[in-house]
Amino acid sequence: MTNICQAIEEELRNIQFVEDSGEDIYKTMKSGMSLALWREILSNPETMRIEASMDFIKPSMNLLDNILEENNYDDYFDHIHMIEGPVILYIPDFKKFDNTVNVSNGELLDVDGVLVLHWLEKDFEINGAIHHAWVQAVTKNFISIPMSVEDVSEDSFIEKYLRRDATNKDSLKEFQIYYRQLHYALASVIYMMKKPNFATQTIVSNSRGVRKRLEKKKGIPRERWSRIQWNVGQNVQREVRETMGEEHCTALHRVRGFYRKAESHYNNVTKIEGNWFQWIKPFWRGHPAFGIIKSTYAPKIEDIKLQ
Repeated sequence: MTNICQAIEEELRNIQFVEDSGEDIYKTMKSGMSLALWREILSNPETMRIEASMDFIKPSMNLLDNILEENNYDDYFDHIHMIEGPVILYIPDFKKFDNTVNVSNGELLDVDGVLVLHWLEKDFEINGAIHHAWVQAVTKNFISIPMSVEDVSEDSFIEKYLRRDATNKDSLKEFQIYYRQLHYALASVIYMMKKPNFATQTIVSNSRGVRKRLEKKKGIPRERWSRIQWNVGQNVQREVRETMGEEHCTALHRVRGFYRKAESHYNNVTKIEGNWFQWIKPFWRGHPAFGIIKSTYAPKIEDIKLQ
């Protein structure tokens, strides 16, 4: 299985091959992406390069669901995607694109994970708004322009996709859903990276040679490559117990907001039927070292007060 360093080096090599062959690397997709821009992101020393497995990403997405239930969809863009510079996420064990076909010749491509990328500043510069992340399946000896949901929803792409199989509309819809999910996956990883107590960042292993080459050729600092994992293990459990207390020695979960009795001089209080109550905002409780819970709140009949 490839790691992010090898995947990026392969992408840069393939783009160079396309350019040397005389093809136009400035050809632009509807979203504004081109091979030239892709190369700029890949080789930019400031690009944050992240590798995470589906074991990390799936729980992250579930946990972020709880945040989105508390806010509207627009807040998701405002508060989760707070990285202005370029960021690339490599998911080595993402299997949904394993049956990707080369549109030009119909051959099955050898897919080795997926790259998900975003560049908030550049997105605004190109489109004047925030769009979905771009997605690139990692393949051997084949290069294409990364695409976003906007690109795979465009009429010309749909026509080309369905030309192979006119009855393949369900497959197309599923393909488009993957692009949305991968955008969400990137947002989830970024969010969890802001919780250093929950997740750890380490240098990608088995990549020293590639990192040295890319530092020499492209000026990419060796520390700009990170593998993101859950902060787990018996030693972590012991540390949590010693430093955070027994109340955090439980599986990580989201506590929904609630009112509790208060006094009039407390902050953020509301008077309800003659009594003062303080609103407690939703918060995280527990630690991933003890497990992760995806919780959704379903009101019981006794919780509902008829007006």
